[in-house]
Amino acid sequence: MENSDEQAEVAKKICNNPDTKTLLVNHINSIKAGSPTDERMFWVCQRPKEIARKFAQAYQLTVSHGTVKRLLLELGYRFRKQAKEVPTGTYANRNLQFHIIATLVLSMSLQSPIISIDCKKKERLGNLYRDGKCYTQAPVKVYDHDYDYLSEGKVIPHGIYDLQANEGYISLGDSAETADFITDNLLWWWTQYGIHRYPDARTILVLCDAGGGNSYRHHRFKDRLLALSQEIGLSFVVAHYPPYASNRTADAVESYRASVILPCSPGSEWSDF
Repeated sequence: MENSDEQAEVAKKICNNPDTKTLLVNHINSIKAGSPTDERMFWVCQRPKEIARKFAQAYQLTVSHGTVKRLLLELGYRFRKQAKEVPTGTYANRNLQFHIIATLVLSMSLQSPIISIDCKKKERLGNLYRDGKCYTQAPVKVYDHDYDYLSEGKVIPHGIYDLQANEGYISLGDSAETADFITDNLLWWWTQYGIHRYPDARTILVLCDAGGGNSYRHHRFKDRLLALSQEIGLSFVVAHYPPYASNRTADAVESYRASVILPCSPGSEWSDF
């Protein structure tokens, strides 16, 4: 405890020492990098411990990594990661489309289940590197390169989120993101969970992206959803999110589209909601 108190006291003195603080600021400025597109954006790739160690080597002055952390905060640096907030495009009717979706959710939530569906990032199978750490009793050795030919296939996660129950469900496929895969997952969710939670439901509201296997352009998705509607005896209302509203890149659409799918006879026409 005495050593810790002494180190803390030394760190405070160093932080309050204007000469040492100036040297440390100059050292941080010498290792910072800047954005080529934003003159106000700077970052430091070194961790506080590494900055303190290299500062001691350069100036023969010892500072704690806690002192470096506090100075970085004072200079406006925060420990961050990249934020996916820059849209890849714009859509004129974005707010209107979200308003229509919100109206659908509010009007249908009293009597109908509302689910949001999406396919997530595809992952390659095999003895390949994965991000993250876990406790193991021995080293986990994988290939030193992640070439495609080393993979043993791929897995496609498809998520279904039940808004009223606040529960999510994941199905894993090993082929491709197809309309058949998506509707099979909807059938699995309804027979395993939905029918028991919503026994009196007559309509299901499905929220999804405008692209991918459930794109509003894909006739196959509409055809498979119509077949599913006839099989389970429920109507589907499909509301697509506006383009550029998620991590998935979607082509611009002319207007809001929501297809009403009724459990009627084959050959019935589709109509826009």
